[in-house]
Amino acid sequence: MDIAIRGIPDTANNWQLTKLLATVIHSDEFHPTHDVERPERQLLLNFQVKVNINENLGGYRNDTTGTLTLPTSEIGKKFLNWVDTSPIRMQVEGGKPQKLRFRPRGRCYDDLALTLQRTPYVDPDREAEHAEILRELDHRLRVDTVQFGVYYHTQYRPTGPLPSRGFSVEWEHDYVTDAQSAWLTFEYDHKLIRIRVGNETRDNQAFDININFSSINKIGGGYDGKPYLCFDTLTPPSFESINLYNSTGQKSKERVGYIHDAHKDRAPFACQMRLLLYNEADSLATFRYLCKNAGLGSQFRELKSVNLSIEATSQLKFFDEKSLFRIRKTIKQFEWPVAFQLEALLYNGYLNTRQLEEVIPRVSHWLKQKPSEYVGDLLRHFGVALEERPAPGRESPLDCFERVAKEFIYDASKLASGHFPCGHVTFTPTRQLLEGPYATQSNRIIRQYVGYEHNFLRVDFRDEDRLQYRWDRTVDGATFVRQRVGTVLKEGFTLGGKHFEFLAYSTSALREHAVWFICPFYHPKLGLVNGDRIRHDIGDFRGKKIMTQPSKLAARIGQAFTATDPSVRIARDQWEEIPDIGTEPHIHTDGAGTISQSLADEIWEELCKDRRDHGNTTIKPSAFQIRFLGYKGVVAVDKELDKHPDGIRMRLRESMNKFSVDTQDAADIEIARAFDKPNASYLNRALVMVLEDKDVSLPVFQRLQETALADTHTIDDSLELFRGVLMTHALGNGYRLSSLLTSIESLGFDIKARGRTPSVDTPFLQQLRQVAKIDVLREIKHQARIPIPGSFKLVGVPDEGPTYRELEGYEDIFCLPANHIAACVHEYGKEPVWLEGQCTISRSPITHPGDVQTVFAMKPPEGQLCAFSHLVNVVVLPTQGPRSLASCLGGGDLDGDTYDVIVDTELLPPTKHDAAAYPPGVTFTLLDDDGEPRECEVEDICDFIVEYINSDVLGLLSDRLLIIADQSKQGIHDPDCKKLAALCSQAVDYPKNGIPVDIDNNKLPKTLIRCKPDWHAAEVVDPRHTDYYRSDKVLGQLYRQIEWKQPDIDVSERTPESHVLSDCLSITLRCYVERAFDVYTDPDGKSPQIDRVFRRYAEELNYVCVTHTLSNTPGTKLLEAEVVVGTILAKCTQRRWRKDRMWKMRTHASQLVRDVKRHLFPLPPGEKGKKGEKDPIPIPPSDIKAGLKRAWDAWDYSLRNSKTFGAQSFGLIALDVVFDCLQRLGIDVAFKKV
Repeated sequence: MDIAIRGIPDTANNWQLTKLLATVIHSDEFHPTHDVERPERQLLLNFQVKVNINENLGGYRNDTTGTLTLPTSEIGKKFLNWVDTSPIRMQVEGGKPQKLRFRPRGRCYDDLALTLQRTPYVDPDREAEHAEILRELDHRLRVDTVQFGVYYHTQYRPTGPLPSRGFSVEWEHDYVTDAQSAWLTFEYDHKLIRIRVGNETRDNQAFDININFSSINKIGGGYDGKPYLCFDTLTPPSFESINLYNSTGQKSKERVGYIHDAHKDRAPFACQMRLLLYNEADSLATFRYLCKNAGLGSQFRELKSVNLSIEATSQLKFFDEKSLFRIRKTIKQFEWPVAFQLEALLYNGYLNTRQLEEVIPRVSHWLKQKPSEYVGDLLRHFGVALEERPAPGRESPLDCFERVAKEFIYDASKLASGHFPCGHVTFTPTRQLLEGPYATQSNRIIRQYVGYEHNFLRVDFRDEDRLQYRWDRTVDGATFVRQRVGTVLKEGFTLGGKHFEFLAYSTSALREHAVWFICPFYHPKLGLVNGDRIRHDIGDFRGKKIMTQPSKLAARIGQAFTATDPSVRIARDQWEEIPDIGTEPHIHTDGAGTISQSLADEIWEELCKDRRDHGNTTIKPSAFQIRFLGYKGVVAVDKELDKHPDGIRMRLRESMNKFSVDTQDAADIEIARAFDKPNASYLNRALVMVLEDKDVSLPVFQRLQETALADTHTIDDSLELFRGVLMTHALGNGYRLSSLLTSIESLGFDIKARGRTPSVDTPFLQQLRQVAKIDVLREIKHQARIPIPGSFKLVGVPDEGPTYRELEGYEDIFCLPANHIAACVHEYGKEPVWLEGQCTISRSPITHPGDVQTVFAMKPPEGQLCAFSHLVNVVVLPTQGPRSLASCLGGGDLDGDTYDVIVDTELLPPTKHDAAAYPPGVTFTLLDDDGEPRECEVEDICDFIVEYINSDVLGLLSDRLLIIADQSKQGIHDPDCKKLAALCSQAVDYPKNGIPVDIDNNKLPKTLIRCKPDWHAAEVVDPRHTDYYRSDKVLGQLYRQIEWKQPDIDVSERTPESHVLSDCLSITLRCYVERAFDVYTDPDGKSPQIDRVFRRYAEELNYVCVTHTLSNTPGTKLLEAEVVVGTILAKCTQRRWRKDRMWKMRTHASQLVRDVKRHLFPLPPGEKGKKGEKDPIPIPPSDIKAGLKRAWDAWDYSLRNSKTFGAQSFGLIALDVVFDCLQRLGIDVAFKKV
């Protein structure tokens, strides 16, 4: 309700009047409300005051009138009645008390009323403080010259005072002599320093240089004829072009990669900035004052002493045209492993051209002694050493290289089948960053060119901070992406003297804005291999409609680039194509086929040949996600196929056939995923919101969260509980941490000593638990990722019953009825269990109430032939009824989609909703000038990638849907939520149909109020509470239930034992190790083989920690414990980026662990289980004992060197091998009283 105010003193402001009225509105007489969850915290009524400015006096005073807005009419009437009997008077400094007069004005705008109802009252002093900060920062500093360059050292001192740095000016522009101007301002609300350059009165165009507060490492200020500022930033500034006289209605700002043509070639290397200010005596003092008000006071330092001064020179020209030409000419003379690393040193900013030229003669020296692979790996670790130098002024790059070369241990790692060492290139708006090569999962195409893998690069496109592109809505960033990304895609790039061209992408890679590039090469049998050749050989698309649809064509080509593992080869007469069950558009068997049990066994045997357990500690899969010729989807085991009279072993359906391939006598079955275990099911934000609005009560969710929190907080109580957290949240798999804890527990140990049970705890184990605990609690609090006990996420497969009903010789076939499912869960070491009764089934992403359906889970009946009775760890969906169940769950299918089957009866929604039905979308088709379809070229695929990056808005849409659902009284049933759900469906299909969600011209539903719910508060920074309201929805209640902030990790090191192998674990384990040898001798810690294995491991582990960090701060790296647990604790605004880095880190680390185990206990070539048998071919006991000896030596080595980086995790690997060898020798380590 709006209430008019008159009689306000003309010098009063909003905050003074607000404080006065708050004494009334928040008084006990005015009936305050209370927080029912925390009664001690009074929830104050929110209201808004607006004093009207007197325009005739230039806005310096008010016109004695204003408006009070209260959240409801009832409160407004109560207030008016109160002031009638108790008048309010206002007195400002130097004035007399004046009576305020109030009268009703009517209803206020609905969104303002809702804002006041849902948001907290903010102390006006805080708002006044914010306004005061803005007022203090409302000051411009004139800039005379803008310079971009790099910092360098002219001398190095191992000890004593650090030498001062110099600044090499690589590009500069004077904004005084050129009749232009440049001004520096602080933009507090946008958290950046902006330098605007250009003549705003004369020119049509100006440029903004934007430095984010978060990217500033240090700022130095001093005098060098003029006052200067040197910015030491973690990432380069962003640049924007401004159209000063824009009358077209288009956005006036555009993202650009440089601010001058001459700046273009320097921008990739000269990322640091130096400013010469207008020569005023107080310029630096003013800047220091502005920094203090903006919260940057600690970053600014005035450079008064000689040692601190930064001398600038424009004479060095590290990155001028001649220098770059000369260094590139030199680099391209080296073989690729060396050339790539030399380019990385240059592009990653580790060395300038002069420093690189000093190092190259030493590189050439090493190449005379060692192969290029050795020297390339040496340079890879040299780059890490340069980044980790605590003080670059202490050690020159050349000295650093000599140190690394002296300590370097090289080993040609043998990666697991399906992996290869891959180089990575990231293109940002100004830079080109290089990583690797490191272990990456391969695909069909790369496996075809063994020995030529170095010609393939993984390329992604990101913003300067390596997050996905983003910009303010007022800025045109799309045009820049078309120029920057489109140019790289269409024209390629040169690196190390080799030219790379765009090849293709997989669908999952596209979501990360990543693609494959290839350097054309000559193959002895195939001749020239380039992008066109590979794309042509993948399938026959000529003359087909798909050739006019670039998005769908690229998706089909991308099937061959899906990350897969090779398995077995199958002849053409052993497989066939059969029709689907159901009719368009909701086919029951969409994407699903079958294989015989014998073929499944052969595939599993091939996948497990490189595993040390040969698959014997997991459940044999009943289903595989495959790529085969032009087919994709899931095949489930059909035991009836083993009886096929014609020897058919695999049946693929028409819906799996995405394109034709030239007839081949035999082809490989590639495995994208083997479903060998059930995955846990979790709540998430969207599922919680939908279930709440389907009338599931708050206590149900609270019970699940309290259980999850209790499990997490008791992680320190026992090894069993620690292992449970790891297994529930899939942590520590790369180091087999759960299995190792089981083995340690079998010896009779636990975390805490209890009676005769000794403690095995160490500071490193404590750190592992702390890392795991932080990871789990963060996911619960910020993502509502709460485990649902007894519920599972399973891949969907169809009931094949109707297929056999139509075949001769089959009678009494059972078929799943509509709205029924079947799921048998089989976990290793447990009995299989069939899920039974009513349950819910859903699939992510959830955007509509109908995306969660209630079904009935049943066991196979006895006495009937049931096609799914033998299937485990899958959910069987019915193939009867007018519409497939999968399509009812967010438009799912059976080509690899996984479904959450929730059997918790309290989570069964009392209300049911029909599934969403969206009409099939059209596919974008290219047209020629006459409006007729035309066949696309590779450039059209490149254009689609660019537009995908510009239109990747699924996260934005899903996020807004949940916010509106939180704010609306209708919740998820709000019409705007349903509109957004349809747009989400369109965004999900965009990679295939090429039709984007146009958020610029298609007006998106707006949030009801400006503020966001408190559960939306970012994990990265302390949120401004004025931007959030307390959500009374379930998500808000769950969020506030966890009062937790991420603690610092205890990185204290374990103190070495006074006597090696004297800890209780080693003493106990030694008793079993001694049994394996006729004569046992304790390790002496001097094994050169173990020392070499460890040093190589520690080097590569350090590379893992440095490479896969999220931080841009030099020297920052992951903890050893983070790698072991398999998570990254650093805060990040984009969860998808962290997940991508975690996946790469886990892949890299797991291959490293595998390599160490290969050195400690190498398995004989081809050692695997015999066909049809569970047990592997026996290894000679002498070989096992030799492996046990090396592993025991390695465990001893880790204890002796426990303070050395990597030793703790190296010990875990060694201990796992010790248990493995003891088991193979038949030595039972189960706890016994001796």
